[in-house]
Amino acid sequence: MGLRRIVAAVVGTLQAAIGVFAVIFTCILYFDFFDVQSMLNVTGELLSFYLLVLTIFGFFSIISGLFLFFEGVESH
Repeated sequence: MGLRRIVAAVVGTLQAAIGVFAVIFTCILYFDFFDVQSMLNVTGELLSFYLLVLTIFGFFSIISGLFLFFEGVESH
């Protein structure tokens, strides 16, 4: 059972990190740092849709990753 806890903690950490990076990328895309909108050819019409999808994906990944991490840490 020790291996299962370690794998759950590692996967939970990675999943939460991916969620954090998705939220950070959403902020970069919204504020147009580094001229990302033109590099990715994002139109103004679809920008709000992309922001919504990235934000929802990021927050669900963070929440799910934290649940998985704490399940692995606290399981007996």
